[in-house]
Amino acid sequence: MSNIFLSVFFMFVFRLGSLNALEQSINKNRKYWEALIGGRKGSPEAIGYALNRCSLDSLRTILRQVAHAAKRRKALRRHHFHGGRWVAAIDGHEVNASRKRCCEQCSVRELKTNEGIVLEYYHRVVVLQMVDVNPPMILDVEPIMPGEGEVAAAMRILDRIAKHYRRFLDVITADALYLQAPFVKRALEHGLHLVIVLKQEERDLYKDVHGLLKVTKPICIEEDCRSNSQLWDIEGLETWKQVGLPVRVVRSFETKRKRERIGRKWVEKTMISDWLWVTTLSASQAPCNLIVRWGHARWDIENRGFNELSQHWAMDHFFYHELNAIVAFLLILALAFVLTIFFFDRNLKPQARKGCTRLFLASQLLKGLSGLPFPVRAP
Repeated sequence: MSNIFLSVFFMFVFRLGSLNALEQSINKNRKYWEALIGGRKGSPEAIGYALNRCSLDSLRTILRQVAHAAKRRKALRRHHFHGGRWVAAIDGHEVNASRKRCCEQCSVRELKTNEGIVLEYYHRVVVLQMVDVNPPMILDVEPIMPGEGEVAAAMRILDRIAKHYRRFLDVITADALYLQAPFVKRALEHGLHLVIVLKQEERDLYKDVHGLLKVTKPICIEEDCRSNSQLWDIEGLETWKQVGLPVRVVRSFETKRKRERIGRKWVEKTMISDWLWVTTLSASQAPCNLIVRWGHARWDIENRGFNELSQHWAMDHFFYHELNAIVAFLLILALAFVLTIFFFDRNLKPQARKGCTRLFLASQLLKGLSGLPFPVRAP
């Protein structure tokens, strides 16, 4: 099984994009791939078959060991002051969709097309990723089963966090979908605090907050000459009875001015955003500007997570259309993603990586495959 794991791992490291591309690279540089993965090389069908029957818990254990080692050796670097807390974002992502191929665990939806209504089969997962740190490490992946919601899968991740990542994380930030009492209570039971977007205008909490905002004086913050914000901090809200404890709401009204080059002319635009976050942290535990930072850090899972992995790491490619294999590929991808960043950032000298993207460095790594000492067998 080790040769299967190493084959897929290096497929992601070298950005090969598919099992067929992996097979072609192995056939072209056979003796050098043997130095990496051993003498036994699996076909694309054999790799998919093996990963569909492998233990996901074993892959999660490897990912967990890497995460703990990185934190213990101070390889995870926070971008700004966090009050001594570690923050992660949780969100759902659709891996891929097909109108022809499906498996027993596929979710199904109807789409209206010019040819009538067609069925589309798809898979979605929930991802937990550290945010506002470098590298943006993925900690866990959980599939969303047919007929269940995103929050149900996220709660399974919360249970694993409590068991295997105790004292590793302090705060989880999420979008408005996760503002549900069962999810909040489960997180609090496991000693985790939350920062969640408040959007639903029909909620009693939303209505009470907007009433209190009219009589609450904001804190004005001017970051620089081109951006400023007003912050409101309201504590002790007991409207949300289902949670069983008071919550806190922070509002951020932000104004930013920026220049854009449009039609050979510089045009200055003013961008206004208005955010509300519900948090279980008190003002003494985290000031309102820190809540705002953690709330915005949620976008890391989109920008430095899903977007980068989908565009440059083949995250949305179905390597093998079976649920266990899909999750196994994603967990190995998470390992390759973070270990590659560690290698490039911590082992390459700044001059060697100056002006080079990680995609270019991955291609150079693949080209250097033929320069490996031979024979050096993988353990």
